Amino acid sequence: MRKVVIIVTIITVLIIVGIYATLQIKYNTLEKSLSDHLISVEGYSESDIISIKAKLSSMPKFPVYVRFADDPDTDYIFTDRDASTWTQLDPKKPQRLKKGNN
Repeated sequence: MRKVVIIVTIITVLIIVGIYATLQIKYNTLEKSLSDHLISVEGYSESDIISIKAKLSSMPKFPVYVRFADDPDTDYIFTDRDASTWTQLDPKKPQRLKKGNN
């Protein structure tokens, strides 16, 4: 009986750690992808971007929040819609995507 409890506990911990690690990898991938897009495609510099933070949500599944240096109190929300094409979700002005992806 004790072995079963230990095995179940170990499996549960491994599942939790696996889910956490998978989410962190997804967040890092999204943040890096959006950063690369904003810098290389949209023409922003690294100094224009204060922070980029991906989160888990219900809709969209993984929104990415960006703060820009010229508007540090506003979070702009982006998604790649699982297709590597970035879209700004919120209707805030100004639209931050300049290349027709918004």
